[in-house]
Amino acid sequence: MNLFQSLVIFLSFVAIKDVASMDREDFISDINVLRRDYANRFKVPNMHELIWSWGLFNILIPLEWGVPWPEARKTWRYLRLESYEGANTSTKNAAEKYFSNPYNRTDSYNELEFLNPIQRFYACIGRSEWIREELRGYCVCLVGTEGEFTIFDTSGNSKKVPGSECHKRYKNDNGLCVPNNKTEEWYDGHPQDILEDINQIRKVYSEKYNVPNMHQLIWSDDLLKNLQKMIWSNRFQDACVTWRYVHLDNYIKTSIESELDTFFNKIPLEKRLFIRNGSDTTLRSLEFLNPLQKFIACGRKTNSLIMVCLFGTEGKFTMFDYSNKSSEIPGSNCHKGYRNDSGVCVAIKPEEESYFGRQLDFMSDINQIRRRYAKEYRVPNMHELTWSNDLAEVLEHLHMTGVRAQAKKTWRYGAINTYDNIIYQIEKGVTFFFESNRTAKKIHIESLSKKDTMDRLEFLNPLQKTIACGRKEEEGGYRRGIYIICLLGPEGNFTIFDTTFQWQASAGSKCDKGYYNEDGLCIVQIPTQEPIIDYRKMAEEEKNKALTEEPEPEPLLENHGNGISLGYLLAFLLAKLLFNI
Repeated sequence: MNLFQSLVIFLSFVAIKDVASMDREDFISDINVLRRDYANRFKVPNMHELIWSWGLFNILIPLEWGVPWPEARKTWRYLRLESYEGANTSTKNAAEKYFSNPYNRTDSYNELEFLNPIQRFYACIGRSEWIREELRGYCVCLVGTEGEFTIFDTSGNSKKVPGSECHKRYKNDNGLCVPNNKTEEWYDGHPQDILEDINQIRKVYSEKYNVPNMHQLIWSDDLLKNLQKMIWSNRFQDACVTWRYVHLDNYIKTSIESELDTFFNKIPLEKRLFIRNGSDTTLRSLEFLNPLQKFIACGRKTNSLIMVCLFGTEGKFTMFDYSNKSSEIPGSNCHKGYRNDSGVCVAIKPEEESYFGRQLDFMSDINQIRRRYAKEYRVPNMHELTWSNDLAEVLEHLHMTGVRAQAKKTWRYGAINTYDNIIYQIEKGVTFFFESNRTAKKIHIESLSKKDTMDRLEFLNPLQKTIACGRKEEEGGYRRGIYIICLLGPEGNFTIFDTTFQWQASAGSKCDKGYYNEDGLCIVQIPTQEPIIDYRKMAEEEKNKALTEEPEPEPLLENHGNGISLGYLLAFLLAKLLFNI
């Protein structure tokens, strides 16, 4: 809870004229006692305990009473109380009145909203208004996550067991469904619910459109940490590199399914235009169906009333074939470390999968792209990068301020989002530079030279030979979050190869001493060594072999006397016949 929230919640429960200074916990405790009483009296199987929600509270803060609320009755409903202290009595009176003479309302049922059995969250705030030149207080409460008003069977004929149909992760406590762990239950949705719902939707579309590479999403705490640190202003600065995003007014599975239905009901041209127009930012609910995404994290930003989900590690939007003509087998083209499970690519060892990826794959990819640029621009001295434990030890003890302060001496540094998709990250970061004219390139280099790093170009410095990377947190500026910081050595100065295609040399033709050309990349030589032959050991082995093995039997010579073999006689007769011997 931040200072602002603490101040607002304090003021909302301060007595304002007729609003009694009743403690929030006492107020809602009385309401939950009433809910339990009605659950047992009318045998309500799904009456849930109401718990406080900061998500609902953040929604409630800017709302003004008397002004239309179009967001209402979707995932929350509202009511007005004259005081907290009298809420229990007024709710009970409203209930008895309704039981004797049911009625319908299109807006709010006021206190009766507290008896909607499937609502699980609430938030209230104290307000005031001038009435006849007198300032009077009142309370406004929101309850969620249900937009429809639901009342239990009030006929008295229910045969169900109170508390027998609780929500997931809830248990029966004397007729009332209470959460196993209140801190894990959010109005915005529990991570487990979001994950299960979205993966179910992905599975349905994978089977419907024969998607060969639809991957099951894994919840990522790393993505969630980055989300919590990011500054939200209708979009994110660093999106579409190793992650994409979608913002939602709230999380409801049915609303996502409805939005997806709207897209797939469009004509082909409308679909293509929709994807093209939003591919550089967000495609809303369609982001949930990017088959190559493997990680997800969702949360509500503190400086925004909307919910945001991040997906990784793909920054580029990929759409499957939705023409209904695909003959692919669902789940037949999975990434490494994934297997086909009923048409969806599922991680073999999900506990080992990370949004930040694997270092081993990264080292292979980083040298692959260095070789590619070396061959494309005929760079004679592009060297292979090898992992350096010495650089890793240096990096381990540095914060970002230390990295900046010590760079440009015997090493430089570059930042990437993840170890995965490094080729795409570098391409996205350097494409503008390579496609620019000579003047623009010069200006770009001069501009970057004023900074501590040349960004993605650092990874294409041909003279660098060693690298070490690790996670570091960037705490200031608009790029707050956790990144992979890489130190590259041994060069403290930045060097870029000639990008004008005027090099006459061939790729890998001028490798430093100790390196050799391997398909355009200068590879470090591994010293060869003649095998050491231990003749004493060999003699000992032969001696032991002679002692343990049985001697071979001598050949047995049989004496057949004057007998002539049948074969010899046959050969003699044949020769006599042919040559008249």
